[in-house]
Amino acid sequence: MRIVTLNTWKNEGEYERRLDLMAVGLGDLRADVVCLQECFVGGGSDTAARLAAALGMRAYPAPARRKLRAHGGRRVMSTSGLAVLTRERVTGFDLCALDSAPGDGQRIAQRVDVDRAGASLRILNLHLTHLGGGTAERVRAVQLETALDWAVAGYQGGLVVAGDLNATASDAALAPLALSPTSPTFHGARAGATQTGGMAIDHCVLWREGQWSRSATGRALDRPSADGWFPSDHAAVVLDLTHQDRGAPGARSDPDSTARA
Repeated sequence: MRIVTLNTWKNEGEYERRLDLMAVGLGDLRADVVCLQECFVGGGSDTAARLAAALGMRAYPAPARRKLRAHGGRRVMSTSGLAVLTRERVTGFDLCALDSAPGDGQRIAQRVDVDRAGASLRILNLHLTHLGGGTAERVRAVQLETALDWAVAGYQGGLVVAGDLNATASDAALAPLALSPTSPTFHGARAGATQTGGMAIDHCVLWREGQWSRSATGRALDRPSADGWFPSDHAAVVLDLTHQDRGAPGARSDPDSTARA
């Protein structure tokens, strides 16, 4: 099973162009589950719905962070939340409110349970606070702790934690995930634009194995189009899993060698 996480950067930049690039890039990856953050909905546009239709997947949206945003030359009421797209059999879906820092706005956790040949897997989709400083680091730690406790309560199967966690593997707030350092995922939105420091703040990890094991990880959607646009200002992170008991199909080639937008 291939799981991909991507922060879609709301409706910023050349939104329609980027949507097309995201659809092509995600299609090339042939993902079974896609976790999205900053999914814009407003003014007749819906990022998760557009991508789900293009990929032939079902969308499980979790709208959040409702506010007025500029879109199509006017101000529209919109949301920028989470969504999970999948082609797997879904057995459960739920949301959890998380603490947020002043000035940050609403933060939520989303979980979607999928089943393949009797092997359950819970996907926890997150977008932790982006604010800096010691207070925000403590808020991120509380947000992650709350989300993990909620995700495992009464559940014994495999658990994947995915999303834009706004912190690197070495950040103390992410210590419960025991992450390894990875390639940068946060970059300029267009080739030649000022870069953002090359931080690896997007993660996708098999936190509890259950009947699953990791077979490969990598980064994708990290190359610009011919006209210089990246699909998003975040690269995608790819996690490939294999079903341990029945040897279900799932192992793929190294995602870094997969065609990318």
